[in-house]
Amino acid sequence: MTFSFIIPAFEPDHRVVDLIKQLLEHTKAPICVVDDGSQNKLLFKDPVFQEQQVTLLHHAVNLGKGGALKTAFNYVLTHFPTIKAVVTLDADGQHTVQDVLKIAKKVQISNALVLGVRSFPFFDRDIPLRSWLGNVLTGFVWRFLMGSKITDTQTGLRGVPSSLMKSCLHILPNRYEFEMEMLLKAHEMNLPIEELFIETIYMDRNRGSHFNPFFDSIKIYFVLFRFCFSAFISTIIDYMAFYFFVCFFNIGLSFVFARFVSVFVNYNVNKNFVFQKEKGGLQLFLKYIVLFSINLYIGYSFINYIHFEGVSMIYSKIMVDIILFFFNFFVQKEWVFKTPTLGSH
Repeated sequence: MTFSFIIPAFEPDHRVVDLIKQLLEHTKAPICVVDDGSQNKLLFKDPVFQEQQVTLLHHAVNLGKGGALKTAFNYVLTHFPTIKAVVTLDADGQHTVQDVLKIAKKVQISNALVLGVRSFPFFDRDIPLRSWLGNVLTGFVWRFLMGSKITDTQTGLRGVPSSLMKSCLHILPNRYEFEMEMLLKAHEMNLPIEELFIETIYMDRNRGSHFNPFFDSIKIYFVLFRFCFSAFISTIIDYMAFYFFVCFFNIGLSFVFARFVSVFVNYNVNKNFVFQKEKGGLQLFLKYIVLFSINLYIGYSFINYIHFEGVSMIYSKIMVDIILFFFNFFVQKEWVFKTPTLGSH
């Protein structure tokens, strides 16, 4: 068998038992269920969890959906080293077995992260408002920042290749934002993201979901805006240093000196917080220095030229910083902090 199923479960009901029974009827693939610190353990005594195909893992405390997925990823990678992919699915019966098997088939023949996506028509009364609104907003933000379209960024039904599973073990957030981080990892690795439209069953208006529309949405958007946050902090430092140095030097030199002050903060924030790189320190730093040197040349040339043309000092710097912001985001994402493509491993 080249794939496995993963089901994270926190305080599940009978629907997870029904789901496992249906999977056992249609496939012989291993099924890994993670009890994410549920208080009520009675359900997990059901005979279905004693089946040879089924592995039940327990968390002593609730670690979140991302934590449960990482536990299952690690288990599959260590106990089934020949498996090429897994299919993750929710325990609340939202996904039909037919769609689950369709995702499993697709991920086995494509080297891609396969998403089972919901269409979200505008006037479908069966779709809970928080589900529709959350997907519209996160999809818009993703397209704006990443330049590609994803219909359903929050889907729990995914076909995940083993290479992506390994990378996901390094993701720090453990709750619902983990799934957004997975999308970023795939994007960073140049791993294709493919979509298959599926049927989604909302039982009791999706009240069984443990997703908090306010706090969990903030965390999801925070993942996407990390680079903007880093740029904001660095900009504050840069402007403070710029106004200090301009009292002693011309505008061009002040720009250069201010960048030297802010670059140290920006590099460390981007490395450890935005792109979360634990390895390749020297190589990353040398790449960053090359980018920094290009920044200095472009910035120094532009700010002197614009200011020479009669534009005020503050507007000259703002114009240059806007240009460099988009330039830096693209180069850092695609070169400096980019994970090697799959073919280079």
